[in-house]
Amino acid sequence: MRIVHTSDWHAGRTWRGIQRLDELAAVLDHLARFVAAEKVDLLLVSGDVFDTGAPIADAEDAVFAFLRRVGDHGVQSVVIAGNHDNPSRFTAWGRFASLARVHVVARPARADEGGVLRLRTAAGETAIVAALPFPRMADLVRAADIAAGDTAAHQTYADGTRRMVEHLCSSFAAGAVNLLVAHLHLQAAVLAGSERKVHVGEQWATTPQALPPHAHYVALGHIHRPQAVAAPSPAEYAGSPLQLDFGEEGDRKSFVVVDAAPGKPARVTRIPYEGGKEIRTVTAPLAELEARASELRAAGWLRVRVPLPQRDPELAAKVRRMLANAVAIEALLPERTEAREEPARPPAGASPHELFAAYYAARHQRPPEPAVRDAFAALYAAHDDATAP
Repeated sequence: MRIVHTSDWHAGRTWRGIQRLDELAAVLDHLARFVAAEKVDLLLVSGDVFDTGAPIADAEDAVFAFLRRVGDHGVQSVVIAGNHDNPSRFTAWGRFASLARVHVVARPARADEGGVLRLRTAAGETAIVAALPFPRMADLVRAADIAAGDTAAHQTYADGTRRMVEHLCSSFAAGAVNLLVAHLHLQAAVLAGSERKVHVGEQWATTPQALPPHAHYVALGHIHRPQAVAAPSPAEYAGSPLQLDFGEEGDRKSFVVVDAAPGKPARVTRIPYEGGKEIRTVTAPLAELEARASELRAAGWLRVRVPLPQRDPELAAKVRRMLANAVAIEALLPERTEAREEPARPPAGASPHELFAAYYAARHQRPPEPAVRDAFAALYAAHDDATAP
C-alpha cells in the first residue's frame, strides 16, 4: 500500500499583507499530479488544513478542488482537524466530502464512534487508521486539575492524550496496514517559529513514548518544520508545504511517502514540494541591490538588510521601488562604541532650567543649544504666567 502524508496547509493565511493562495494552489497541483502518477492508495492530511476557523471562500475552493481531484483518481483521503480548524465546520463539509472518498474526523472520538476508520483501497488492501484531531485542553483537563496548579494540569493533559492513543490503536489488526494520524505537539520536536504560540509549548506536549509501538507509520501534524521523531514506530511531522515565516528560511518543505504491507516494516521517503516561493534574507548596500535587482526580483520573498552610516527615512520606499517582493526591510546602523560620560546630576534644589539642561544632556549626550534653552525659558515663563494667581 502506498500512502502520502501531508499537513499544515494553512489555506487562507495572510502573511505580511500577502495572500499566498496561488502558491498553495501550485503546491497542491504538484501533489495531486504525484498522487495520480505514483498510484497512491491513501492520502493522510494531519490537520491545520485552514488557517482560521472561518476561512475565506477562495481557500475552501482550493482545498475542496484538490480533494475532489484526488478522489477522482480513486484515492481515499483521511483529513483530521488541527488547532486552527473549526471542528463544527469540518463536520458539516465532511458529510459531503465522503462523496469524493474523503473521510473527515473533526473531534477526538472513541474508536467505535468514528475515531478509527477501516478502509479498503481500490486494490483490495485494508488500512486501519486511528485518527486523533487536536485534543484541546478543555477536552482533557478539568477545572479541579487547573486549580491544583500547572504541573497537575499539564500531567493530566499528557496522560489523557496517551490514553486516547492507546484506546484508538488497540483496534490495530495483524492483517492490515496500521496507521495513526494525529495533530499533537511531541516533546523535543523542533519548532519552526510560525506555529501558534498558545498551542505549542513543552507544558502541553506529549512524550513520543505515548505513540504506539506497533504502527506501520504515525502521521503527525502541528509542527511546521519537517522532521522525523524518535518514537516506538516510524513517525514524522510532514511540516507545512510553504515556508510560512522567516524562522523557516532554508527549510526544505516536503511530503512523506510510505510504502507499507501487513507484517512488514514500512519504507518512508520524502519528496520535495514544488510551486512555493522561498523566503530569503539578503544583506547588501543599496548600490548592490540595484545591480542585482533583476536576479533578486525572482528570488522569492525577501527580508532585505541594508548597511547604512546613518538612518534614512526613505529606505523602505527606495528598496520597494527596486524589489516589490521585499516584505521586510531593515537598516543596519553602526553601533556606537565610544564611551559615554554619565552627565552630572543636578544638585538638590536645582532650578527648572538646570533640570531641563541635565535632562537634555542625558538624552542627547550634549548640552542644549542656546536656541533650545531660550525656547524652554519662554515656555516655562508662559506656563508661569498662565498659572499665576
